[in-house]
Amino acid sequence: MRQLPFCSPNKGKRTKVSIVGALLGVLLLLSCKPSLPSGILDEEEMTDVLVDFHLAQGMADAQGGNTDITRYKYLQAVFRKHNITEAEFDSSMVYWSGRSEDFTFIYDNVVKRVRAQAERMGLDATAQDVFASLTSEGDTANIWLGKDFACVMPTQVQCVYSFQMKADSTFRAGDSFIWRFKSQFVARSMNNEAIALLNIYYEKDTVASVSELIRNNPKNELHYYPSRALDTLGIRSVTGFIYLPPNSSDQPKPLLVSEIQLIRMHEPVEEPTPDSKKLEEADTLAADTLDADSLPFVPSHRLTPLQLRESQPRERKINVVKENPNPIHPQRGIPQRTNRRRK
Repeated sequence: MRQLPFCSPNKGKRTKVSIVGALLGVLLLLSCKPSLPSGILDEEEMTDVLVDFHLAQGMADAQGGNTDITRYKYLQAVFRKHNITEAEFDSSMVYWSGRSEDFTFIYDNVVKRVRAQAERMGLDATAQDVFASLTSEGDTANIWLGKDFACVMPTQVQCVYSFQMKADSTFRAGDSFIWRFKSQFVARSMNNEAIALLNIYYEKDTVASVSELIRNNPKNELHYYPSRALDTLGIRSVTGFIYLPPNSSDQPKPLLVSEIQLIRMHEPVEEPTPDSKKLEEADTLAADTLDADSLPFVPSHRLTPLQLRESQPRERKINVVKENPNPIHPQRGIPQRTNRRRK
């Protein structure tokens, strides 16, 4: 007779209790998640708006002409598309930028979607950018190790974005640098202004700097080339910052910084060409060769003893008879004495 498996009469009840407990746990976790303030876009909505925001900026720049007016029209179209106001967008930017981890997650998704859609729309300019495909190796390299984006707020706490990079064995004396990034003020205004500064720290406590004002231009580049007095010093570190002056507005307008790159360029080493080598050898021979007059005479055939003796250098004396400048003349009336031979 086949024995049936043991089945407890309370097993079904325990299963129902566990399912109910799991559902209560999920509801408890959802209820513990802090709710967003009124008028603040959630992560998904914020991602969608930022994607269209960046695409609108790119389309406005591609149109040419008065980009400020074109950009304003495109941004207003973005707000109408998502049925939000500009004040709601500004408040959401302030809220999420103050939460770095959440904002990093949002912006990573924004960058991926913007690049994909920009390529489909023909707005991708990486094919025309000579620095877009650079790696961290080579004489011209992108050595940026930080985040690809940053959000600077005109508040006392978030008004500065900075970085510091210590020099390693890949740095050389005489290196040049280009700090590149794109910047976008959320609100377009003639008063929009920030400052970017790049510092190069050398040995012997020497510092060189280059700065640039950030206004409504979306592309920014800080170029640094060392002078003759600095191109032989070793580099210790490279630092930089972007400063957005604080204001007392209730709705501060953030500055979005994206596609950050730090290009390092080694000083090219000129290799001698074949023509330069020939000129250098000719100059060396001309400097080391003696005059032809000082070289000894080497005959092409064997000399006879007489010819050999005559070819030897001999000292020649020339007797020069000088005339007496004060000759003695006999006085008048006195006969001149003559030597007479005695007989």
